[in-house]
Amino acid sequence: MPPTGSPRHEAICRAALEVVAEDGYDRMSMDAVAARARASKATIYRHWAGKRDLVLDALHLRGPSCVVVPDTGTLRGDILATLGMVDTGTMREDMLLVSGVLRALAGVPEIADAVREQILEAKRDLSRTLVSRAVARGEVPPDADPDVFHVVAPALVFFRVTVLGQPVDEEFLTYVTDDVLIPLLTRQRPVPARAEQKESA
Repeated sequence: MPPTGSPRHEAICRAALEVVAEDGYDRMSMDAVAARARASKATIYRHWAGKRDLVLDALHLRGPSCVVVPDTGTLRGDILATLGMVDTGTMREDMLLVSGVLRALAGVPEIADAVREQILEAKRDLSRTLVSRAVARGEVPPDADPDVFHVVAPALVFFRVTVLGQPVDEEFLTYVTDDVLIPLLTRQRPVPARAEQKESA
């Protein structure tokens, strides 16, 4: 394999992820990767047994996604600013990449694990930061669940973009923020029945 971090290695891995994002894992071809990386197909096969190994290596080389959560001073502002980044930079790349490997997530466990580790789990820290700030400001209950944002927001955005083919516009972001996410994050979570019985005892 070309030395990790070498220009050739990085170019081939970057090309592989670009092809996956554009064509999907199932339709990805080594010919397309070779053409984009300006490398011979023989060179690629000399170092990677097939597209599975190449995509895995490319995902690990890419590393965890890193997105800075905007601090606007309010939960609503933070959510709108964060969701507003989904069509730009790293967040857009992540969405296209997840869309490209969607079918592989069910059939290629190694790729599924890599995507969850490098992309999806990395976003969990973003959700924790956003919610912890809101807790500190007194905007949400102390037991507000960061997974509400981590799971619900990407699901709504992904469905709108990849299934409906509609833009993530201001109207959509406002609806998701005001009518879905904030009500879910600010609601009082029900007390488990056992806890209620213990308090009344």
